[in-house]
Amino acid sequence: MIMGAGSTGARPTLLRWTDFLTGRTCTLRVEDSDADAPLGSLVSKYLTGADPDALPDMLVKRRLILPDAAAALAAIQDLTHTLTDEGALGGLAPGSVFKLGVRELSSRETVPVSRARVQGAEVGLLDVTIDRSETDYCRNWIGFHRRRWSRGESKFLEFVARAAHEGGDDADSVLSLGDHASRMEFLRRMARAIWDSPFENYSRFTGEALRYKTGDESLASIIEGRGAICSEKVQALKFVTDAFGFESQYLFAGPDATGRLPVKRLRHILDTFDFRGAAPAMRYWQHMALEYTVDGERALVDATNGNIPFLFERGSAVDDALGSERPRPFPVQMGVYPEDFYYHRAPDDLALDLCYAMENFIPEIDLVQVFDNELGLVITPDFLVTPLPYTDTEGYEGIRRLYERMAQTGGLKMDASAEWRMDGDVWTRFREREPDAVEPVLGCYEHLVERYNAFEDERHEMGLAVIGLKRRLRRDG
Repeated sequence: MIMGAGSTGARPTLLRWTDFLTGRTCTLRVEDSDADAPLGSLVSKYLTGADPDALPDMLVKRRLILPDAAAALAAIQDLTHTLTDEGALGGLAPGSVFKLGVRELSSRETVPVSRARVQGAEVGLLDVTIDRSETDYCRNWIGFHRRRWSRGESKFLEFVARAAHEGGDDADSVLSLGDHASRMEFLRRMARAIWDSPFENYSRFTGEALRYKTGDESLASIIEGRGAICSEKVQALKFVTDAFGFESQYLFAGPDATGRLPVKRLRHILDTFDFRGAAPAMRYWQHMALEYTVDGERALVDATNGNIPFLFERGSAVDDALGSERPRPFPVQMGVYPEDFYYHRAPDDLALDLCYAMENFIPEIDLVQVFDNELGLVITPDFLVTPLPYTDTEGYEGIRRLYERMAQTGGLKMDASAEWRMDGDVWTRFREREPDAVEPVLGCYEHLVERYNAFEDERHEMGLAVIGLKRRLRRDG
C-alpha cells in the first residue's frame, strides 16, 4: 500500500483514474486533506498539475504513487491531454468528461468515497472515469511519437543498435546513415528485426494486457521478447524510422483487393462506424505496410511476419506492386488458407485514424483480432494456435469440427482440447519449435475468458487448438 509522507496510520484514500476508451487505469494516494476535495481540485493536482510533464515523478518522490502506477499515469496523461509538436502536454482534450460510473461529475462536485480492501487493509476509494468519447480523432501524432520516444529513448536506441549489429558486420557504417546504401540498409535491418519478432495476440491477455498497442508499446513488446500484429508492427517500424528522419507513407492491403482504394467509403466507416455493407471495402485495409522514399528511391516494406514473407521491394518492383493498372499480387498464408494480397497507397490520416479507432473506439478490439480477424493467439511459419469458445459439450464439438474441416481442406494436421492444455503430435512439435510462446499462450486463459464473457450473453469456456501450417515461401530480401 502507498503511504504518504507523514502518514499517521489513518485510513488512506486512494484515487483511481480510469480511461474509459482503453480501460487503462492507475491508482495513487491522495493527501488526507484532499479526500473530500472537489473533482476540479483532484484533476488539477493529480492529473494535470502545474507542470503535467513532471507530475508522475513528483508523486513518486512524495510517496503518493508507485513507479509502475506512475508510468500508467503518464500513459493516461498522453491519452487525455493535448500535445504540442514537440511532445509537451497541454490541457485536457476538449470534450473530455469525468464520470462516476455512468453519471457525469461536475468540477465543483465532491467525489463520493467508496470502501475497498488493499492487501487486507480497508481504504477509501475515489473511483473516477475519464470519458473521451466526444473528442473524435484528436491526437497530434508528431507530438505523441516524440513524447514517447523521449520517454524510452535509451531502450529504443539499444534496439536500433542491436538490430543493426545482428544484420551484419558493418553496423557502424549502417548506423552512420552516411550515404544512400547505408540508409537503405538501416531501413532493411530495422524492418527485419521487427519482422523476426512474433506475430501474436497473446500479449493482449498477459502482462499489461493492452487491448491494442501504440507504436512505442509495440516496440517495447518486441524488445521484451513478445510481438504484435501487422498494424502494430507497422506503427513500431514507423516509430523508429520517424525518429531517424525517414520519409514514409502507409499502405493498405488485403485479399483480392484489386481496383482503386475506396477512400471515401473507408472514411465514412471511420466517421460513422456504420458497417452495413462494408465488407467489400474493408478487405482493402485488412493488412498494413509502409512505403519509404530514401533519397528518391522507393521501397515497399512489410515487416509483419505471421506467414507473410519479409518484403523489402525496391525501385521498379514497387511500381509493379503499387503503380500499375494490374498490380502484382503477393501470395500469403495468414492462417489456414493461401491468399493473394494487393497493396495500395493510403492517405496518412486514414491510416492513422484507423489505428486510433482500433486503440480507442472499439472496446473489444483484443477479441476482434483473435476471433473476427481469425488471427488466433499466435501465427508462426509453421503453426496457428487459436482458442475455441464454447458453452457446452455440443458447442465444443461443433467448433472443433469446424476447425478440423478447415485444416483437412488444406491438408493440415490439428490437435484440439476442450481444456486449456494441449496434447498430441502437433502440439509437441509446436512446443519444441516455439518454446518461448508456450507459457504466454497458456497464460492467456483467465483474462481471455473474462474478456470474452464480458461481451457475450452466455458464459463460455475456452478450448485450445493448434494447427500445423505448410511452410510458406520465404522472401529474405
